[in-house]
Amino acid sequence: MNGTERAQIGGVITALTRVGTLLFIGWGLWLFQVMYRVTQLSESRLATVWEERIEALAFLTFPPNVSLLALAAAAAATATWLAGPTQSLGLAVLLRSLRWSCNVLLVIAVISILIELISQPLGSDTVGTVLFRSGGVAAMLGISYLCLAAGRTAPGG
Repeated sequence: MNGTERAQIGGVITALTRVGTLLFIGWGLWLFQVMYRVTQLSESRLATVWEERIEALAFLTFPPNVSLLALAAAAAATATWLAGPTQSLGLAVLLRSLRWSCNVLLVIAVISILIELISQPLGSDTVGTVLFRSGGVAAMLGISYLCLAAGRTAPGG
């Protein structure tokens, strides 16, 4: 590979890292807005304050709402594989931040599914809700695994 090709690949790696970082920052800013809403909740007639908060946090785990993390992870994983042993620290941090964000969201999703199963009578609405949230779980497992697999190919992996 000549110097021009290396420079072009380096430019692609930089662009993918920036795109992944910006997408993750965008998701993080949205996370702060959701967390603000969570702190404003109070107990209702139908649920305790913690059930209300878990329900609001579960919004983060819905399949359409995981898309920014998926796009950021795809960019970061691609950049990691292209960089090989020249992976930057910023890219390594991005990859691990994405993975651990998904892992935290997985815990929230599982808790919200359990609360749904325990607190609601079993019916088509409950089944639909559980399946929808399980779709988010599957997406986050995929994102987490992608980041783990890419991280293992990196120098610090």
